[in-house]
Amino acid sequence: MKFLASALAVLILAGATYAQEHSGLVFLVRHAEKQSQEKDALLNKEGRQRAKCLSHLLAEAEIKKIFVTEVERTQQTADPLAKILGFKPVVMNPYDIQGLISQLQADTTSNILVVAHSDTLPKILTGLGAGQIPKISETEFDRLFVFHYNEGSKQGTVTLLRYCDCNP
Repeated sequence: MKFLASALAVLILAGATYAQEHSGLVFLVRHAEKQSQEKDALLNKEGRQRAKCLSHLLAEAEIKKIFVTEVERTQQTADPLAKILGFKPVVMNPYDIQGLISQLQADTTSNILVVAHSDTLPKILTGLGAGQIPKISETEFDRLFVFHYNEGSKQGTVTLLRYCDCNP
């Protein structure tokens, strides 16, 4: 039920956006659940399930570009969607926040997915002009931020959704 409500909200937002001379949406998520606290930990079973769920949620959101970091778990999170869409994600330095913001603001008419980290997502959203975003805890993997550009602007607003309950 939670998944259905989140999916419905995303579709409503996407539809409303197209009705007003489409200005792009940026979907931002933290990588899915990881095996351990190791710096290069890969996704665990729940994380792989969340990645698959994310791909189903966004498969028809007309995503034109995916940004991931050099850390493999972000790539694993985006991989199921990238396979459905038939293109490879753009790999970025996880701490080049300004570089990512510049790339996002250079294409404000396309829908884009960003898979990043708990410490960088708030900075990215703040840099996009969405205001301050509360800290993401180390055990929180289900936030889906939907950033919508204000018409004719490189700034906008953000809506927070929860997606894919992957924990028993």
